[in-house]
Amino acid sequence: MPSAEPSPPLSPQPQAVPALTESVVIPRFIATASTSGRTEAERLVRAAGLPGALRDPETARTPSANTYRLWGAVLARTGRADAGLLAATHYRPGLLDLFDYLLRTAPTVGDGLTRAAAHIHLVSSNSVLTARESGDEFEVAYGVRHGDAELRGVVAEFALAVVTSQLRHATGTVFSPVRVSFAHRAPRRGDGHQGYAEAFGSAEIEFGAEHDALTLHRGALERPLPTADPALAGIILRAAAAVPPPRHTPDSAVPGLHSAIRAQLADGRPSLADAARRLAVSPRTLQRRLGEFGTTWREELDAVRREQSAGLRHVGAGSAQRAARLGFAESRSLRRAMNRWDAREVRPAGRAEPRAEAAEHPAGAEHAVDAS
Repeated sequence: MPSAEPSPPLSPQPQAVPALTESVVIPRFIATASTSGRTEAERLVRAAGLPGALRDPETARTPSANTYRLWGAVLARTGRADAGLLAATHYRPGLLDLFDYLLRTAPTVGDGLTRAAAHIHLVSSNSVLTARESGDEFEVAYGVRHGDAELRGVVAEFALAVVTSQLRHATGTVFSPVRVSFAHRAPRRGDGHQGYAEAFGSAEIEFGAEHDALTLHRGALERPLPTADPALAGIILRAAAAVPPPRHTPDSAVPGLHSAIRAQLADGRPSLADAARRLAVSPRTLQRRLGEFGTTWREELDAVRREQSAGLRHVGAGSAQRAARLGFAESRSLRRAMNRWDAREVRPAGRAEPRAEAAEHPAGAEHAVDAS
């Protein structure tokens, strides 16, 4: 009897990039763009705790905290508040390795930006690019998961200037957004105002905004890219899929979120606005960060209630007491929530999860809507 054919080896699962890291191409770019030669760049990366940044392979990852230390060293060396804009002027296609070609090989500006937003983790798993349409405008918002408040402006200016430069190289034009928004305050007179015109062309520059973003005319999304290459794009997208993003939890997006919700449950009136106040962020910022992680305030509140409910069952609390301690207005709302939680346990694969009912909103809860 012939022996059975050996089973083919299982394909290894793609390994996600580590959370809160950058591809080594980012600190390499910053250091070389901010200095006049390799020796000086070496001193900068060593001061930031990144001794191998100039010679490690492009697949190497470095901690985001060290990238911030590098920016701090750049500012200390140059004394320039516009150091991010200055570094971005040195961008050339290919400096950001695989990430560059996601945009360049796409058929249109809109497709390129969407692909870049979906794969920002290739260069930084600490960064978030969110692309969204609103009326006649298209916004590309930039944010970080964990940053340094003092360096926020420098980093945001660098990131948005690089994206604009990518668009200019891909379109072969002096591409200008309609508007560029920054959350930080406007620089003092003489602190590099001319750098904004060089980086963003005719775009309106807005400071003190809700978040950092580029805004384009919606019509610009359909602009074809002369660098488009369908065959190469397929190869690039397959290569990008082999490097998945880290799996973040909402508490890693907004540290302390679940703890804030538990504290609110004890008070009996959970709300997004109060959670935001406890976390020292605005309600819109909290909503945006949750959205970036594919979740919502309602889903996270529901998850904490479910966890807390299991503990209350074990200590023998009655339904009315459990409802009150979980922030529900009445026992009936708790029963509906429990039915939904139980349904999730037995839900057939592929079946959509039911949404929370409006009747289950607790008394006094606030339901903010992000209109952006």
